[in-house]
Amino acid sequence: MGVWRSLNKSELVAALLLIGVGVFVLMHAWDWPYLTADGPGPGFFPLWIGICIIALAALLVVLQVVHTINQGAVSATNWAGAGRVLGGWSGLMLCIALLQPAGFVVSFLLLVMILVMAVFRRTFLSALIVGVSASAGFWVLFVKLLRVQLPAGPWGF
Repeated sequence: MGVWRSLNKSELVAALLLIGVGVFVLMHAWDWPYLTADGPGPGFFPLWIGICIIALAALLVVLQVVHTINQGAVSATNWAGAGRVLGGWSGLMLCIALLQPAGFVVSFLLLVMILVMAVFRRTFLSALIVGVSASAGFWVLFVKLLRVQLPAGPWGF
């Protein structure tokens, strides 16, 4: 019982939340066809993503237990790093929320800018340059070259 008490609780909570996300993805992927006559169906990729999320989250728990058994104590949570992770997750949630009303290019631009500023701690100007470059690059690659239809915003892109 002593091993369980000395585990890093934030790592365990993160792993349990990720297992929940993986199960959620698996439940939805299960309703879609795994294979079609043309090859992998719409359920193929989400099914394997869900399996990978669950497996990696379980590995996180196992590694935490092994580390705690070998070291005897666990390191404290790095709250400065947690703020950076929260910034990244917030940017992702904003990108998802803005995908339909603002379009892919604008939502992806904001996501990249938030990641560059929150996670990598760069200036607004460098975030703007990287965001515009990445958004333009993705737009050219997918819309123009591969002819993939991405959600367009009110500005037509």
